[in-house]
Amino acid sequence: MSLCTILIADDESYIRDLLSSVLSLEYAVLTAEDGVEALEAYRQHQAIQCVITDLFMPRMDGEELINRIHAERPDLPIILITALQDEARLAQLRDRPNVTVMPKPFNLGQLRSTLRQSVAAR
Repeated sequence: MSLCTILIADDESYIRDLLSSVLSLEYAVLTAEDGVEALEAYRQHQAIQCVITDLFMPRMDGEELINRIHAERPDLPIILITALQDEARLAQLRDRPNVTVMPKPFNLGQLRSTLRQSVAAR
């Protein structure tokens, strides 16, 4: 059985490394430092079954990454991790189809559960 492929996009290397090391036990993991790298990785690896992205990143933020990926594959589940405190903007992000918002700091167990549910729902 082949592993499900996920993409992690975060400009903070320690978060990328932590998520990659924890999630690589269950998934094939690709990583990107920003939205531009993530979009390139997504386009090169059409087998990606879920994206985990930070909201605030240089060059292309998580919201723009979501817009571009969902323009091509609106059904792809995306987990958006953010420290954003603006409740109105968070509500807008939560209302998007196939987007799950997880506030920072997040619990790794909760993230793994959300990821499993997102991939299983496909």
